[in-house]
Amino acid sequence: MNIKGKVAIVTGGGRGIGRAHALALARAGASVVVNDIGKEFSGEGEASAAPAEAVAAGILRDGGSAVANATDISDWDAVGGLVEATLAAFGRLDIVVNNAGITRGVPIAKATRKDWEQTIAVNLNGAAALTHWAAAYWAGQEPEAGRRIINTTSGMGLTPMPGDSAYSASKAALAMLTMCSAMELAPLGVRVNGVAPVARTRISESVAADLMKPVTAGFDRMSPDHVAALVAYLASSNCRFTGRMLGVIGDDVTLFDGWSVSRDLNNGEQDWSPDGLATALAELPLVQEGLTQGLKATMPYPFPPPSVLEALAAVEKA
Repeated sequence: MNIKGKVAIVTGGGRGIGRAHALALARAGASVVVNDIGKEFSGEGEASAAPAEAVAAGILRDGGSAVANATDISDWDAVGGLVEATLAAFGRLDIVVNNAGITRGVPIAKATRKDWEQTIAVNLNGAAALTHWAAAYWAGQEPEAGRRIINTTSGMGLTPMPGDSAYSASKAALAMLTMCSAMELAPLGVRVNGVAPVARTRISESVAADLMKPVTAGFDRMSPDHVAALVAYLASSNCRFTGRMLGVIGDDVTLFDGWSVSRDLNNGEQDWSPDGLATALAELPLVQEGLTQGLKATMPYPFPPPSVLEALAAVEKA
C-alpha cells in the first residue's frame, strides 16, 4: 500500500501492535509520529520516551521518516499539542491510528474507581481527544480525500466477555465513537474504521503466554504484522470502508455487524400493562445467536451463554 507523502500519528506505537503499525506505515511511505508514554500495560510505572524513540530511530535507519513523541493521550489539552507537534514536524496530518490502550484486568465487583477511570481515560478519552484535535485541524482545511482514522477496538468490546468490564466497556464505546465519527467527518474526506486484533502484545502475553509464544518455523499466527497489514490497507486509498469494525487473527479477517433490531412487539396503540408485557415478552428468545472471532476460526457465540443462565437458575432455585 503506497501512502507516500502522507503523515500519520500512531499512539501506543512503541511496542507490540502499535510498533508494527508504525513500521508498516513507514514502509508504505508515510512519515510517522510514534507516540508512546512508555508505561506498563496497566498504565502504571514511570513514563519513558525510550520505546517511541527506539521505533522512530529504527524507521530512520531504514530510510524512512519519523519522530518520537511521549505525550500522555489521556490529557485532552496535551493531545492538541501532539497534533501541533506533528504539523510543526511535517506540515500536515493525514492518518490517525488510535492504538494506545491499557487494561487493569479486574471484574466489575473488584474494580476500584482508579481501575475504571484510568482505563476509560486512555482507551476511550485518549482516542476521542486525538480524533477531536485531528478533526478540528481538518475542519480548518479544504475537504481532501485520503484522510483516515483507525481505532483499535477489541473483540472484548464487540462480543460480551467477563473478567474486565472497564476494558470491554471502553472498547465498546470506542466502536460507537468510530461509527459516529465516520458519519460526522465524511464531509471532510475522512474514513473512520475500527480494528479488533488478536495478536502478540504485552496484554495478550499476560493472559495467554503459551498461545502467544513466537513460532520458530512456519506461520506465526499471532504476529502483530498481520494486524499492521490490515491497518496499512485501511490507511490507503484502496480502503472502501467507513464506520466498520474489522477483526484480524493471523490470516483470518472478520467483518463485524453492529446491534440491530431482531424482533418487534406492537400493542395496537394501547398502553402495555406489566402482565401484558410479560405475556408478550415470553414469546421472544432469551438467547441471541451470533458469531464471533475464534482463535482458529469464526465460531458461534450465543448470548447470554448457557453458563450465565445456569448460574442464575441455580441461585433462583435455591
